[in-house]
Amino acid sequence: MFGALSKAFAQLPERALLTSVILCLFAALFMIGACGVFSWFLIVELSFFGDERYDKLAATVGTIVLIFGTMLVYPSTVMVVAGFFLDNVAGAVETKYYPLLPPPRRQGLGEILRSSLLLFGITVFLNILLVFPVYLPSILFPPLGIAVFYCLNGYLLGREFFEMVAVRHIGAVDARALRRAHRWTVMAAGVMITILTTVPILNLAAPVIATAFMVHVFHMLRA
Repeated sequence: MFGALSKAFAQLPERALLTSVILCLFAALFMIGACGVFSWFLIVELSFFGDERYDKLAATVGTIVLIFGTMLVYPSTVMVVAGFFLDNVAGAVETKYYPLLPPPRRQGLGEILRSSLLLFGITVFLNILLVFPVYLPSILFPPLGIAVFYCLNGYLLGREFFEMVAVRHIGAVDARALRRAHRWTVMAAGVMITILTTVPILNLAAPVIATAFMVHVFHMLRA
C-alpha cells in the first residue's frame, strides 16, 4: 500500500492532478475563512451575559470549540470535496498506470455528492456522539482518543473512497463484496487517508491524494 501512496504523490505535479489540488486549496481556504468570520462574529458581535469579561470568556470558549469541531469534521469534508474531482483524478491515474482498462462508467456529480453528503452526515454525527464519552476523557489519556478517531474515520473514509472508485469499473454489489473481502486492507488505506487529512498543509491536497491512492488500492485488490 505504501507503493500505491508513493505513486499518488509522484503524480501530483502532473497537470490533471495539480489543477485539482489548486481547486482543493481554494475550497479549504474558503472553509478556513468562513470559520474565521464566524469566530470574529462570536468575539465581537455577540453579547450573552451583558458583562464584558464573561462575554469575552464565552466567545473565547466558543471559538476554541469551533476550531476543535472544524478539525474533528475535516476528514469527512474531504469526501465531499473529492466528489468534484473523482473522474479527472481517477482518469489521469488510470490513463498513466492502467492504459489497457476498458472505459469506466461515468458517475453523475449528483450520484457522487449524494453518497458523499450521506457519509459526511454519518461521520459528523458519530464524531460528535463520541465527544463526551471518548474524546474529552481522552485528554487524560490521549492515545485512546487518537486511536478511536483514526479507526472510526479510517473505516468510514476507506469504505466510501473504495466503493466510489470501484463502481466506476464494477457494479455497486460487486464493489461492496470486494471491499468486504479485503475489509482490513481497505480500512488500513482509510486510516492512511485520515492521517493525510490531519497533517497541516498536506491536508489541503488530501482529496486528490486520497482518490489517486485508492485507485491504486482498488486495482491491486481486484487483481
